[in-house]
Amino acid sequence: MSSTKSNSGSSGSSGRKRILYDAHGTRVKGSIFSNKYVKFLLFYVIPYFVINGIILLLVCSTPSISVELKDTNNYITTEAVFTVKSILPIKELNVSLESEPIEYEKSGSSYKCTVSKNGTLFIEAKALNGMARSNYTDVGILDDTAPSVDESSINISRGDLSFTISDTQSGVNYDSIIGIINDSEEIRPADYDKNTGYVTFKIPKMTDSIELRFEDMVGNARSGRISLTTEGSITDSSITDSSEAENSVSIDTQTDETAAAQ
Repeated sequence: MSSTKSNSGSSGSSGRKRILYDAHGTRVKGSIFSNKYVKFLLFYVIPYFVINGIILLLVCSTPSISVELKDTNNYITTEAVFTVKSILPIKELNVSLESEPIEYEKSGSSYKCTVSKNGTLFIEAKALNGMARSNYTDVGILDDTAPSVDESSINISRGDLSFTISDTQSGVNYDSIIGIINDSEEIRPADYDKNTGYVTFKIPKMTDSIELRFEDMVGNARSGRISLTTEGSITDSSITDSSEAENSVSIDTQTDETAAAQ
């Protein structure tokens, strides 16, 4: 008689695992999913961490904000381009400059707004889950300061009043420089050098005071009064209120709050 392989193990009573064979006599391997530990891991542990991880991600997800401040072409305005990224939709977006709301528009996947003065640009994005992110960007590239006169450079000699003027952003508008003699006669500089900022006035005789007026290239204006001694010389170059000093040089450096219309 020919011998045949048994389809079952010999230890049903001894507790050993049964060994199975197919019709061709090849041993049949048990499925990994038949292991109770694997089944517990796949159907309970992993889904638990995945589901709770997704819930935690959605609950704690916070938007991200990136801001790019463009260079200014005219020193009057600049453009801020910002991108807001969030897993959840953005339900609220606030943009302000020095606490004053400014308008913005969506441009593709980003936003842009026009900034017309220096200060702190504030952007706040709030997602659908209530989580918010804020961004503060300092804007300081616009010209909102009038030109200044170097106090130590003021000099008068042989009827010539000279000084050095400068503006670090848009530049001095030399065509705007005038002098008002004794509150009545208007004169223009006799000479100036744009490279050095050196300005010269021819001062008429019997001049008691000269009021200087000047602007930068975007219209920020400033004025200052210079008082002369009876001999036509400078005795004091300190910057003070001209109403408090006699026979001295005094320059009122109050800047006009309103720039010239562009």
